[in-house]
Amino acid sequence: MNTVITGASSGIGRAMAKTFAREGHAVLAVARRGDRLAELAREVPHVHPLPLDITAPGAPQAVLMEAVERYGKVHILVNNAGMSPYQEFRELRIEHLRRILAVNAAALAELCHFFLPHMLAHGEPARIANVGSVGGYAPLPKFAMYSGSKHFVRVFTDILARECRKTNVRVCGVYPGGTLTEFPPLAGQRPRPISRAAMVTAEQFAEKVYPGILRGRRVIMPGFSNRLVALAGKVLPFPLAMRLTEFIYGIGVEQIPTAYPLNPNPSPGARTGSREGMRE
Repeated sequence: MNTVITGASSGIGRAMAKTFAREGHAVLAVARRGDRLAELAREVPHVHPLPLDITAPGAPQAVLMEAVERYGKVHILVNNAGMSPYQEFRELRIEHLRRILAVNAAALAELCHFFLPHMLAHGEPARIANVGSVGGYAPLPKFAMYSGSKHFVRVFTDILARECRKTNVRVCGVYPGGTLTEFPPLAGQRPRPISRAAMVTAEQFAEKVYPGILRGRRVIMPGFSNRLVALAGKVLPFPLAMRLTEFIYGIGVEQIPTAYPLNPNPSPGARTGSREGMRE
């Protein structure tokens, strides 16, 4: 099954690209950092790099056009790209605020908008997997924008899954919790030992969610502690859920300066969103 994965230059996205490719999928790996994608493609057969900022104008259409040109049909779309500094809302720079919305919500929705008609048209079994977070169920301290954007991902994914229930397309929500990737240090978090002990590697997470995506499960959330936090977010009154996650983060995470750039630029060789840019 031909697969497109965004945010594939590191962390969960990179691990998913490796997992899908190892299982025989042709993988179009999409991310801004072309040097990392090239390294991934050299390391793993069946992975084809597409250096691209998915928030650029025309980028979602460009991803679809590149995938169709290369494979003919796309069967699986994994919307994995995401970002957010770990800061109170009043401390966020406006550049970061705008990028959180663009990456976590707008680009994800646009990719679904362009890939879904293609999948419906070819009629073969297809999957859309949107990577959210347990923060889409439970409120997370110092993550007002991130948790808010992941609530959008969860509700959007659930409704889209309902709309597609009688079609060839199954829509999955994938909800990681604490994962040992570069996300925490970029966001401005240093997990303490008690927290690191409960975290999984990106490779472990990818292995766990892969079968669920193939089966088209609507909710994929590995880990008992993650499901417990999500349940608390659903059943507890908001003030209690907020106090619970504040306590968990208080004992498990040390805040450090965020490492996200204000104006991220694609690495050399990355393409623009336009079709003309893709042919450079």
